[in-house]
Amino acid sequence: MRTHYKKTLQISQLALACSAALLTMNQAAQASGFAVPELNITGLALSNAMVANPDSLSAIAYNPAAMAFHTGSALELGLLLVVPDLSVDTGSGTVDSEANDTVAIPAFTAFTQLNETWSLGLSVNAPFGLETEWPAGTFDAQYPPGTTIPTQSKLEIVAFSPSVAYKINENASLSGGVDYYWMREVIFNGDINAGMPGSNPAADLEGDGRGVGFNLGFMVDQGRWSFGGSYHSEANIPVEGTVELPAGALPSFLTNKVNADLKLPWRLQVGVRNQATDKLAIEFDVTRTGWSSFDKLVVDQDQLGTNIVTSLNQWDDANAYRIGISYDFTQATQLRIGYTFDETPQDDKFYSPRIPDADRQLFSLGVGHTLSNGWTIDAGYMYVKFDDRTLDIDPTFVHAAPDAGETNGTSAVNGDYDSSVHLFGIGIKRQFM
Repeated sequence: MRTHYKKTLQISQLALACSAALLTMNQAAQASGFAVPELNITGLALSNAMVANPDSLSAIAYNPAAMAFHTGSALELGLLLVVPDLSVDTGSGTVDSEANDTVAIPAFTAFTQLNETWSLGLSVNAPFGLETEWPAGTFDAQYPPGTTIPTQSKLEIVAFSPSVAYKINENASLSGGVDYYWMREVIFNGDINAGMPGSNPAADLEGDGRGVGFNLGFMVDQGRWSFGGSYHSEANIPVEGTVELPAGALPSFLTNKVNADLKLPWRLQVGVRNQATDKLAIEFDVTRTGWSSFDKLVVDQDQLGTNIVTSLNQWDDANAYRIGISYDFTQATQLRIGYTFDETPQDDKFYSPRIPDADRQLFSLGVGHTLSNGWTIDAGYMYVKFDDRTLDIDPTFVHAAPDAGETNGTSAVNGDYDSSVHLFGIGIKRQFM
């Protein structure tokens, strides 16, 4: 009992340390919209097809019901390096996003077996994130006078997900837990197009917020075949912040405090895995994300509810189709490859340079090697190639947008958008028996 308590305490201390590190990091989106599905290094290598995997400890981050198929306690710590490349050509030359810097994202998962039936786990990761930053002047020639030209957009969201798993019998398990989201920072900046070169006063918004959702999971292991699924509910994050506007934009008796609500979409991932041979396993997953909840972002002045900015999005729910293949090269070394086709939820009608999205393909590979004393080291790489996205909207088309509405989906956003991302990851796992 004393040994079990000591191991649990060690896991808790490492979780706190990892959480502190994670909260200092920026994030960049790699999946549809602003989702980031890479929850650990094994998942990175398998293109995140892990929801039906009863064998790997790394599957716990994707489906906590996997805890029921492992004994003892374990912890996992990984570091992802994200190298984005985003640019736009509006007809007057190619402009690179100023947020193309390398980003580091740590991730942490731990679990402990309470008894033969119950297990307890914790994941800390960044399932959503975004940063784009267009240099001043990128869209000046296209946006009508008086409208807001997007410059910097940034979301830093960290999820703390404690969960519990129940082992129904030797072949099946269920799980449930809480998703606590901390939006550490949101930035929603823009220039107000005054219609004259060099006369674009800034409208800068910055804030933070917190929200809560829940997660559910199941897993069935039938020997060569296994099945699994996980669901994360929609969550609403009330945002409180401040806005810096040009002098005279608000009456002097009003404060610069603003509020908004950001809705995070629900996520459903289901999969089937086949242990084709003693060494080769293949998993196929489908992820559906409820992006239709992300219909608009409205920023209001705190005292009177005066609308400062409205960004209409009207996204659609979208699917991602994933394949992950693992091969046990030796008893200690496993090779991994993966592929995903990921649909964009964003059509042309409300396209925004703040989140310049497109259908994409993910290609991944990696390796895991088991060392002595329960240690495993993992390495992975992923290349994300976005389809080229060309916006050529008729200049006569105008949305019936509310006051202070951004001109999403109009000729103001026309251009050729090109994106790709490289991800590199390394991680360690330790199992305590």
